[in-house]
Amino acid sequence: MTTQLPLEGNRVLLQQGLALLETLSDRSYTEPVRGWAPVGAQYRHVLEHYQSFLSGVLLGSVDYDDRPRNAVLETSREAALAATRSCIAGIAALEGSDDCSLQVQMDSGAGPERPDWRISSAGRELQFLCSHTVHHFALIKLLLEGSEVLDPNFGVAPSSIAYQRAALR
Repeated sequence: MTTQLPLEGNRVLLQQGLALLETLSDRSYTEPVRGWAPVGAQYRHVLEHYQSFLSGVLLGSVDYDDRPRNAVLETSREAALAATRSCIAGIAALEGSDDCSLQVQMDSGAGPERPDWRISSAGRELQFLCSHTVHHFALIKLLLEGSEVLDPNFGVAPSSIAYQRAALR
């Protein structure tokens, strides 16, 4: 039995990111907030995880630590918009794909001299990306103090949204 990839959650989150970028000013995207890194740094981090996944999934090997840490993505809202659109297209290109096994590397504290490759699956990594994205979107929401985020579900886990909807019934 084959299982298709869970793409919808990632598509929704990336669309939320696109909507956020379209509402933010360049200043709000690039300026540090109360001594914290700017929104752009958080957003670049999210994008580069998607880029790592998308560039490695078809090869069967994803290395989340081997990211370029591209400063342009955190200093240019336009570059972040283009990269987000590219990630959305990359997720869409996986439509109809079956889940597959992957080797995944992410530093788990042993340091770069001890790579930590583990067996995972594309579906599990898409779940990780959803969780990771929600976490960083929640940080972005805090940085913006909700002032420019139009979608009240931005930075809220899908399970929390479902719980809140059920509680209102």
